[in-house]
Amino acid sequence: MAIYAVGDIQGCLKPLRKLLKQVEFDPKQDRLWCVGDLVNRGPGSLAVLRYLKGLGDACACVLGNHDLYLLSVVAAGDGGGNPSLQSILHARDRDELINWLRHRPLLHVDAQRQWCMVHAGLHPDWSLQEALQRAHAVEKELRGEHWQEFCTHLHHVKFPIMQPARKDPTRSLFDAAVMTRTRYCTQDGRFNWKVRIGESSDQKDKPWYAHRELAWRQDCNIVFGHWAARGLVTDQPHVLGLDSGCVWGGSMTLAKIRKKRRFRIVASVRCRTCQKPADKSKSASRGA
Repeated sequence: MAIYAVGDIQGCLKPLRKLLKQVEFDPKQDRLWCVGDLVNRGPGSLAVLRYLKGLGDACACVLGNHDLYLLSVVAAGDGGGNPSLQSILHARDRDELINWLRHRPLLHVDAQRQWCMVHAGLHPDWSLQEALQRAHAVEKELRGEHWQEFCTHLHHVKFPIMQPARKDPTRSLFDAAVMTRTRYCTQDGRFNWKVRIGESSDQKDKPWYAHRELAWRQDCNIVFGHWAARGLVTDQPHVLGLDSGCVWGGSMTLAKIRKKRRFRIVASVRCRTCQKPADKSKSASRGA
């Protein structure tokens, strides 16, 4: 069995299908890992959800911030103003797809290969076990009776920059933000939610995976997406970043996940629909 991990899809089904064709992906024996942000901005968000859902157990997807945004739009019940999501909102199988999406995890672990997958990042102080417990708590909210309220809060709340106390009502919101929005943080766990492109002006800020002390590092390597402005991250011994900016005119990248924390980049393709000259306004929002 081969395991392949793909970067942020964001509604671009054609390049994904091309990647899988290049490696002769067989859902009967192979597995596909998707690092989140399955929908939004690209031309085929509905088709992406239907395709990935149809793969069944052959596909493992974690939730990204754009996936949670879709859930918040559905929760609000106002139809949203985003044209790239309208096909989902008006689809005959919308409820089935949304139910499938909100039952995706925030963290996926393969203990045998010593790899885990998250959309954005983890807290420097979290062990893998603690991260799993926190992910499960958020997943319980997303799958529960009051998921609409939780998703609405996720979309509108101002996230704490430091880890809230155990009984603080914003704890799950903070944990969801860490796993779906993280880019920069300090060694002591102060998160910078503002910087999306360029470098942080705070000298204590580093990419979440670049600190000297990382509790989860002894348990696994992490494959992640989310950070299109940074591009592929393949030069670190403990993480693999796969968001190569397909929806921004870049490419979609596929990696083969191997045992003992090893990987190999196996294919990369561009989405012709998304190959448009990037103006300054788009560049300013890249990676959101």
